[in-house]
Parts: sequence; structure tokens; C-alpha cells
Amino acid sequence: MTIQQAEQCIREYQEVLSDDSKRGSRRDPSLLPVPKERVMKAIKLEMAQLFFLNSHTNEALLKPLVNAAMFLDSFTELPLETSEFIESMHRRRREIDEYYVELVRLDRTDAFFWQRVYTMLGIGSETRKTSFIEGVKQRLGISSRTAPAESDTVTGRRPVGRLTID
Repeated sequence: MTIQQAEQCIREYQEVLSDDSKRGSRRDPSLLPVPKERVMKAIKLEMAQLFFLNSHTNEALLKPLVNAAMFLDSFTELPLETSEFIESMHRRRREIDEYYVELVRLDRTDAFFWQRVYTMLGIGSETRKTSFIEGVKQRLGISSRTAPAESDTVTGRRPVGRLTID
């Protein structure tokens, strides 16, 4: 998922969320542009973008994202009790707050900032080339060496630990 895809996903989700006829009640999950967890990842990715641009303190930009995340559980097959819905809103808010704390710990100037953000969100950063090569390897039954112990028995080498230099 790219920043542009995340922004598009959030825009579509907020359009569905703004439907006043369904406000305060259960909504059909099929109305969502993508599954709930993908919407949540898009919201978190957009928050990372705001943090990267140093706009994370701008409430006008951040508050709609937090509110959108809190109402994500209103899209459910079965109606929720009022207490369950309030609990789910609090759970989503805590999730956003915990993510924000993790985000603040990252250094925006780090060359691997986006790689760390994508790892935190569990989003693969594969390219067209890497996904093609992995697909070919899988079809041909070629895999990387995952068990170095097998190669050690063939070559007769013993593993050597790394030395710590102070």
C-alpha cells in the first residue's frame, strides 16, 4: 500500500462514514471500500505521513483520522450492544494512541523511516520485480537456503560465532 492508495482508501471510507442516514447505527461491512484492517492500516499510514511532514500536531488533519478509526467497528454483520460499541471505540482509540507513541519513537530523519513504518504496520514493501521473482521461485520449487545446518554437514564446516569487539 502506498501513501496515495492509503489516501484514496481513507477518502472512500470517509464518504461512506459521512452518510447521515446510518449515523449511530450498524452499517453493512460490504459498504467498506476495503476490509476493516486494511482501512486501519491506511489510517495509520496517513498518520505516519503527517508525522513525517511534521503536521501531526495539526488537529484539523489528525482528528478526522482518529474519529474515522474509532467508528470502524460500526461496520459489522451483527448489531452491537451500546456498551460493546463504546468499548470497541475505546479499543480503537487505544490502538491509535499506542501506534502514535511507537511512531514518535522513530526518527523522521532516519533513512529507513518508511521501512520501519511499513514493518510496524505489517505491510510488505515488495516491488513488481521482487514479487515476480518470488512467484517464479515458488512455481519452480526453488527456495532460499533456510537450513544452514544441512549445508554444514555436506561441507564439514562448523559454525563459528561472531566475536564482540568493544
